[in-house]
Amino acid sequence: MPIYDLFEAREPDTPPSPKEEEKVLQGKDRFFSSLTARLFFFLLLIGDILWCFYSLATTLIMGILFLLTLKKKGGAQLRKGYLALKRSVVCAVALLITLFSPALGIMIACTYFLIYDKRGVEEIVPQSLRHQFQEFLE
Repeated sequence: MPIYDLFEAREPDTPPSPKEEEKVLQGKDRFFSSLTARLFFFLLLIGDILWCFYSLATTLIMGILFLLTLKKKGGAQLRKGYLALKRSVVCAVALLITLFSPALGIMIACTYFLIYDKRGVEEIVPQSLRHQFQEFLE
């Protein structure tokens, strides 16, 4: 088994080998893509928090309207508002987890929509990902 001196100084005039250059470039690429993905997930989280506040406000307003009209008007809108609030909270939790572990956060969101809210796939999931979800649903 060969012994390598890790602290051995390299000659300054020796250019790095192509393998060493490739490792450095791959490390930079991974760092940049990871940083970019987390930045976009953070922006999505901010948008989702705004959506959560909007859903909460509309649900509260519809709930008050529903109670003021003695449960005669606003029932359908109240159910829609509650569903939107549930979806926004699930998306917020998934995006929060995605900031630390993208695969786990995406898995949580996919699991929720595939098991509990199949109609949410058509309403929430972007068009580019819907086809993949439809394959799971069939």
